[in-house]
Amino acid sequence: MSVLLDPALRRDLARAALSLATSTPWREVTLTKLADAANRSVSEYYGASVGEALDCVEEAFDRAIGDNLDKLDPSQSVRDRLFELIMRRFEAMEPHRAAVTAMEQGADRDPTLLAAAHQRHVRCARWVLALAGLEADGMTGQARAQGLGVIIGQARAAWRADGAGDFAKTMASLDRNLRRAEEMFGRWAGFEAKAKPEDAPPPQ
Repeated sequence: MSVLLDPALRRDLARAALSLATSTPWREVTLTKLADAANRSVSEYYGASVGEALDCVEEAFDRAIGDNLDKLDPSQSVRDRLFELIMRRFEAMEPHRAAVTAMEQGADRDPTLLAAAHQRHVRCARWVLALAGLEADGMTGQARAQGLGVIIGQARAAWRADGAGDFAKTMASLDRNLRRAEEMFGRWAGFEAKAKPEDAPPPQ
């Protein structure tokens, strides 16, 4: 459980992390430097860590997915809704590409950091599933979130390989893997709407 429950502290920490990452090698960032960049006393971040700063950054990107949710087309297929919602996250990340890339340097060679990144992707997946109107709790919801978390992680790797402002590889990865999930798991994964009573075949 996070030690930072104050939303304002978390927002300030996220902004400080994104700012510092563009000017300071991430391995040299400390909690004191983050507090200074946030214009906060370091005592306000008692119990926090540089890793929690990453959590706050990722949380800010997650929250951006839910902005203007009323513009989501309810007639879209589940796969298309998931695609649009996840792409909103990458669009929120794009202005901070240099900072995000700097924070991730070397993470792919550290099993602990890789595991932490996957958990952040699963957290994002739960949020996306909820916004898309799919079950995100229970054993089925947890399995969906784990699978979608992997898909988000793969799309993120593609995003890193994209040029600035170009989502071609990101969208290709996301579309390919969502289609594959739809083909493999169908209704169980939530991609197919449940049949309405009037759609049921007549009794024999």
